[in-house]
Amino acid sequence: MADPALARYVADWPRQGDVGFVAEDGATPIGAAWWRLFSHHDSGYGFVDESTPELSIGVVAEARGGGVGTLLLRALIGEARRSDLPALSLSVERDNPAAALYERLGFEARHREGGSVTMALTLGK
Repeated sequence: MADPALARYVADWPRQGDVGFVAEDGATPIGAAWWRLFSHHDSGYGFVDESTPELSIGVVAEARGGGVGTLLLRALIGEARRSDLPALSLSVERDNPAAALYERLGFEARHREGGSVTMALTLGK
């Protein structure tokens, strides 16, 4: 929360339009994924446009590679389709292994800058 560029993804949770899911192992949270809409004047790292929510995800190190991220993302994608959203977007470092997961689920590169890439998943009817 000390870094305003990162705090914008969770500050004042939940704002209107925020959606998220938490994965648990028993009663222990092991991952979370959520989306938030941003304006052009207060955009996040993976900003595409004002009608496309930007996705964030985190999975504890011990649970990575076990399908938790896939489960969380599929839940968000399903909710986005039910909500008739046009797309979802995200930003990922090019060398992050999660980039392969995003590609496998249909996210495509839209913009590259420095070591990161903005990706988007178009949600058709």
